[in-house]
Amino acid sequence: MFSRYTFSVAVVLALLLLVGCSQAKGPVTDSGQEVDKQIVVAVTQDAEGDKLDAATYNGTRHVHAAIYDALVEYEGEGKIAPSLAESWEISDDGKTYTFHLRKQVKFSDGSPLNSAGVKFSLERAVSREENATLEISRLLEKIETPDDNTVVLTFKETATQVLYELSQARPFRIMSPNAVSPSGDVNGTFHQAIGTGPWKIGSYQKGVETVLVANEFYWLEKPSEYSLVFKVITDPQARVLALQSGEVDLAGGELGNIPAESLSVFQNNDKYVVETGTSTMSYFLVINQNNEVLSDKNIRQAINYGNDTSKYADGSGEPVKGLFQKKVAFVTDDNQPFYPYDPEKAKQLIAASGYEWNEKKQLYEKDGQVLQLRLVIQTEEYPEWKEMAEIFQDNMKQIGVQINIVNQERAAYYDTLWSSKDYDLLMYRTYTDAQLPYRFLSSLFYSSPSAPGVAYQDRPLSDLLDQIASTVSAEQQQALFDQVFLRMHEEAMSVPIYYAKQTFVHTRELAGFTFNAIEDDPVKWHHLKKEAL
Repeated sequence: MFSRYTFSVAVVLALLLLVGCSQAKGPVTDSGQEVDKQIVVAVTQDAEGDKLDAATYNGTRHVHAAIYDALVEYEGEGKIAPSLAESWEISDDGKTYTFHLRKQVKFSDGSPLNSAGVKFSLERAVSREENATLEISRLLEKIETPDDNTVVLTFKETATQVLYELSQARPFRIMSPNAVSPSGDVNGTFHQAIGTGPWKIGSYQKGVETVLVANEFYWLEKPSEYSLVFKVITDPQARVLALQSGEVDLAGGELGNIPAESLSVFQNNDKYVVETGTSTMSYFLVINQNNEVLSDKNIRQAINYGNDTSKYADGSGEPVKGLFQKKVAFVTDDNQPFYPYDPEKAKQLIAASGYEWNEKKQLYEKDGQVLQLRLVIQTEEYPEWKEMAEIFQDNMKQIGVQINIVNQERAAYYDTLWSSKDYDLLMYRTYTDAQLPYRFLSSLFYSSPSAPGVAYQDRPLSDLLDQIASTVSAEQQQALFDQVFLRMHEEAMSVPIYYAKQTFVHTRELAGFTFNAIEDDPVKWHHLKKEAL
């Protein structure tokens, strides 16, 4: 029998269901997040969201920078601005740095930022072996905290790179002592990313996606209303298809490069916006001078003279005049000598080194061996390198040099550069922002008795870098960098290819896109929002 009580319960349940449906704001993902409150970004590699210790190189730079703030911020062209430190003083001898922290700043767990937290973060970074080559790690003598808002760093010797290193995406950004267990233990076990930046980890699926949610305690601006999903898509064409299908809202830059040949698909489509910003990154060829052929300066110079840089990026790039872009600190309009395109000069230099022209092969050879070189590239992060390598291959063919292109997987490629050295030429890129030019040159071109330079070994160049490290005066540093650039040119230590730009593509409904000050944190993610079209 259908009772009055049963009827009442059914009516109530129906009403509750209707109310629940009327209050729903949109479809929900497996993690319980509303799809229309997500902004999905295509990236090439996993962020290692469960290992994002600020003192390490685990994970990706852009996620480090999104979660952790720096003491000071890099503004570009060598300029440093306040961040968590609202002001600072440097002693005349460059050995003492005193930082005054902002007040009322909180970490994402609600705990206060103070000098003890800064001391913990820096000491943890300095204690790690992988950071040993950085100036702060090498020269730091002690850290003092005279009060909650003051941090004093004292160095054994003059330290000129401190502000630059502090502003980088890692490893000297500031994290809460509660991020490790036991809390505040410099050698404690990392368990959670807790910073003062605009984002914190919401969820993480290895190899699939990292979801960031807004830090409700963010001190600088209003927290975002959206969650930010970094979706791993390793194949460049798959990233293009994901944009077209609506699977992602945004892709591009170094973190999720869109192939140059695919940009026209979006440039001529009202559904998308192509954003182009300036960059400090350059693409260039690393030269293995241990190769007998490339140990000859004539050949290195010939490769540079024969490299027609106007052909790269469909001729749309800026003229390449030296290794570094003009916005890099210490680069001026006239202190970077370069090799103009001159194929006849290139051939003369090759002939001067004893090579003879083989008319049938249209190549130079010596002792019956063709002049050929092995060029290693990777396209997971830089899909445009394939086309650039082919253009370079054709450039070299015009001067009688055979180039054999080897496209390796990302992991194998980095092993080739840093470990096996199994290449003649290798396409690489300069670092960005505050790491230029000193940190980049020191990590790739500096040689010591125990550790030869990765990209080139030259004692005079290393001596100049040593002088820069001990020089406080900006004017004297400028004079030394002028000598560095001249030395690199005279010895033809690399082959500049292309001055990169930052290019992103996003759907038309995505609004608020703004480039950030540093390429390691390329977009002001917390400014992004979706608007109905």
